[in-house]
Amino acid sequence: MSTVSRLPSTRQPLVATLSMPLPDLIRRLKYAGMYQEAGDAIALWLKKDLPEMLRRRLLLEQERLRRLPLDYPYDRAGALERIRKTFPTVDSDAFDRLEKEGKIDYLFVDGVKRYHVRFAATMEKDSLIRKAFGLPVQTENPFLDPMIRTLRSEGSLSVRITLKSALSLNPDTFVPGTYRAWLPFPTPCAQQSDIVLEAGNPVSVSPASAPSCSAYFEADFREPGRFETVYSYTSTIRYADPLHAPAPAQVLYPQEAPVCDADLQEDHVHIRFTPYLCALAADLTEGAASDAEKAWRIYEFITTKVHYSFVRDYLLLDDLAEYCALNLRGDCGLQAILFITLCRICSIPARWQSGLEYSGTSVGNHDWAQFYLPGWGWLFADCSYGGSAFRAGSALRHAFYFGNLDPARMAANRCFMADLTPDMQTLRRDPYDSQSGEMERVGSTEPLQPSDYTRDAELVQFTVLAGEKAQ
Repeated sequence: MSTVSRLPSTRQPLVATLSMPLPDLIRRLKYAGMYQEAGDAIALWLKKDLPEMLRRRLLLEQERLRRLPLDYPYDRAGALERIRKTFPTVDSDAFDRLEKEGKIDYLFVDGVKRYHVRFAATMEKDSLIRKAFGLPVQTENPFLDPMIRTLRSEGSLSVRITLKSALSLNPDTFVPGTYRAWLPFPTPCAQQSDIVLEAGNPVSVSPASAPSCSAYFEADFREPGRFETVYSYTSTIRYADPLHAPAPAQVLYPQEAPVCDADLQEDHVHIRFTPYLCALAADLTEGAASDAEKAWRIYEFITTKVHYSFVRDYLLLDDLAEYCALNLRGDCGLQAILFITLCRICSIPARWQSGLEYSGTSVGNHDWAQFYLPGWGWLFADCSYGGSAFRAGSALRHAFYFGNLDPARMAANRCFMADLTPDMQTLRRDPYDSQSGEMERVGSTEPLQPSDYTRDAELVQFTVLAGEKAQ
């Protein structure tokens, strides 16, 4: 694909140009799957004297066109081979049916269907698909359910967590030089306190007020190197049942930052009050007697109607919330953004949290939402966990994740599309969220590719606190 210009040095305004459409010729080429031709057309457009925002939009689209086919590596034969590793009885007809039902994500590349890199993981995660093909579905979660029952009976639960995060340069693609790295770090927030850096040598750690918290590193490497942190913190959840219980005497998380104007507003390109989302919010909340009931109806819609699906990188989607609501599919982040957007349309303050989750066996990226109710203060909503519980037949977990979280989380981000501290000089691997870490080589105008470094996180210790140790 032709490239005639470098990406500008200011990252977030570049991404914000997604609020505008592409010129018609480029749009038609892109949606026909003619990525090379679309890239060539952009190169010609960039030779013109263009308005600055249009130029930046086209520069961003060059990068999106480069990344998009990489997310869809399987042809049909490869996709069938991959899915039969988990679902041996899936034949060609069943595959076609699942595709038509929207359970298998694909796009056209040069006239050929190509399938999403994680389409099989989506099917493996879906309880309804597992049931349909005779695979076991576990209603009880042996890690989460005991904590949920403790929270319901005791009213609160605190755990002490120690995590290790790392970024490692790949020897096969390594170029000597000075590297900068950002590793996610716990942010002081409603449920997190007593944060300690146990190991690692960062140049700095983001201030407590930063909307995205990370440990920042800079080092010169003559051979492939590694950045690493070990940190600990206390995670405390206080049980809330805003649908059935009266508000407490004081808000559950008095240390949490108060409501601000931003918690009710549109933001960048992915929290937009579009006509469809406004109509959807009105339909869902018609006749609701309280903000708690409105928020519940939004949560119930997402958890029961939106099919959990791993999706292409967020940078490759034009409007996350509307995409999720239109297609009734999306991962944890899309579901959280949709919940936040619909709440804000209904004048319920809502905001983002994200970072890491511990499932009892592994550590992974995860996103969820907060929403504000008078008397209760800031509460939580995890639509993807709630939806998984609903499809698995667990009424306990489905109800719990409206108002609550389990404490097995690490929150690093309190804002969607937040800048890093200090900001990167190249386009981020994930411009929307900081969960696994980012890296760049000083002096290079091109972003590092996923093959240039690996990102790892692992649990070191998970201890339930009791008595005087509990918060």
